[in-house]
Amino acid sequence: MRTLNTMIAIVCVSAVFVGVQAQAQETRSQLVRQMYNGNWPSDKEAQQLRDELYYNQAIQAYMTMLPALNTIGMRDGSEQVFGEGYNVLPMWKDRMDAKAWVPTPNSDVVYSMSYLDLKETGPLVVAAPPGVIGMFTDFFQRTITDVGAVGPDRGKGGLYLLLPPGYQGHVPSGYFTFTSSTYNVFLFFRTVMAITENGQDPAPAVELAEQTRIYPLWEVEKNVKPMVFPNASGKRINMMYPT
Repeated sequence: MRTLNTMIAIVCVSAVFVGVQAQAQETRSQLVRQMYNGNWPSDKEAQQLRDELYYNQAIQAYMTMLPALNTIGMRDGSEQVFGEGYNVLPMWKDRMDAKAWVPTPNSDVVYSMSYLDLKETGPLVVAAPPGVIGMFTDFFQRTITDVGAVGPDRGKGGLYLLLPPGYQGHVPSGYFTFTSSTYNVFLFFRTVMAITENGQDPAPAVELAEQTRIYPLWEVEKNVKPMVFPNASGKRINMMYPT
């Protein structure tokens, strides 16, 4: 009797095992099922596999570089109109308008945008005004630090020190110090307009944003370039990434 029960159990387990194997084979992807039951693929199938690999690598490369292309497009469009340099900080003093082709803008704040090159200047100091809502990002749009109420200055403003990748030099105290993963850094500030009886007034927001100062850490003061705040409102600017 015991032998009969043992045989029945073995048969049941075998049936379950075979069923699981059959189900596993059925759920394999088409790419696996086409492989001649595990043997080497034909030349045609081998080429299909290579094409699939190249296709997925191309998608990954595109997705990885899209944020950088976005930032590069914004920089190139801005510098073509306003020039380049750590001291150039374009801002939309009369609010954002449809003449500027730029990703995801709105007209509820005053924007200030700059594109810093730490390879050219070395470490840069940015004196951020109080009340700014902003951030520094690398050129892949990865946040280096927030600026303002959610940043280390807590909305009071302060001195930010931006270091290039791999910087090994002296780092003085007294700064909010951050290292960028790319030599290029995107400065993105927003200042809030005043509410008046006649609606929103951008003038106080512009005055606040124009308190921003940017200069190389080790530059002699007399050689520091004076800040320039061109008005981007009403200007035709294409800041979209190339397609």
